[in-house]
Order: sequence, then C-alpha cells, then structure tokens
Amino acid sequence: MAISTTVQAALAFALAWAAPSAHATIFPVTGTIAVNGSSAPLPAGGTFGDAVYDANTGTLSDGAFAFPDASTIVPIQGVGNVTVNYRFSQTNTSSAAVAADGVAAMTVVHAKLQILSTSLPLPVTPCVFEPIDLELAGTGSASGLDLADASFTVPPTASSCGGFASQINAALAGSNNSLTVHISGNFTPPMPDDDTIFADGFDDN
Repeated sequence: MAISTTVQAALAFALAWAAPSAHATIFPVTGTIAVNGSSAPLPAGGTFGDAVYDANTGTLSDGAFAFPDASTIVPIQGVGNVTVNYRFSQTNTSSAAVAADGVAAMTVVHAKLQILSTSLPLPVTPCVFEPIDLELAGTGSASGLDLADASFTVPPTASSCGGFASQINAALAGSNNSLTVHISGNFTPPMPDDDTIFADGFDDN
C-alpha cells in the first residue's frame, strides 16, 4: 500500500523531532588571576555554562562563569597580611566564537568582586568592587578554550568596607591585573566555509 503524501510529511516531521540535538553543558574552568601583580589560581571548581558549542559554526551559546567562594592573602596598608574570603562572580551572560584558524573571542564579561570576611576579623562588609569588565580572547581547540585578558581594571569600591575602603582600594583597585582561563571541552574550530568570528572580536552592547 502506498503511503500518502500527508503521512510521509508527518513521518518526516516526527523523525526530525526524534533526531538527537545538542545539550547545554556546564564546562569546567581553571586558570589564574593576578590582582595588582599578585597571582593566584582561580577558585577550584569553577565552571562556565549552561552553554552549547556548535562545531559547525564555531559558536558557544550564552553562559556565565561561576566560582565557589575562596580565600587569598592580601597585604592591607596599616594592617599587614590579611586572609580575605571573597566571591568572584559574573553578573551577565557571555557567548563566544571560534574561527576556522582557531582564534577565539568572548563577548565582554561583567564581573564583581565581593569581600565576605577577613581573618582578623575586620568589619569589612559590605565591600564590593564592580563593574569589572573582562575582554577575553585566545584560541579554541579539541582540548579546550584558552582565553585571557592581559590587563583589566578593578574600580575603587563605592562601599564603606567597615571604614577600611581606602586601605582595601590601595590593595585591590587598579589596572595591574590579568586573567587566564581554560574552559575544558571540545571546541574544535569549524571548517573554513563556516568561519563566523569577526576580525575585531565582539562589541559590548
């Protein structure tokens, strides 16, 4: 018995919906951050997601960086070396693109740094630094997405920081900062005809 055109169309529609599709992924993130020339690893357990990488076009859909709370030692003027418990978070979402030659860029990451407590303890909360704008670029390959911002600015805090704002600004605010991130995953560049990256990267809209 011949299958009618209507039935054929219905079957094609059903098979299309049944075809496997890409799933959003939470990608592990490692790297290093340097603030005022003092370098430290990014907090263990960092991630970027939920996002989907399309190897046909070289595009990584919108996602956000997330890091567990962590601590580091910061020299604070008039106080000495202080263990600072902090939170580094992204306040927007970002996408990325990988070109056929492996060159990669991410849309601007808006981040903030919050000091949660110190080892003394000092009455430093609230103490927030934002916006911290990161312009990440680098390369993409089958072993991951390697991005960096060689010089970003931490603006002075507008918070009181328990009366220690000037000392904390002296320790953390400024432009002598850098960030490198490795996003683990398969970011194989697209074929040359599917090159989607722009020569000048992304504009911050």
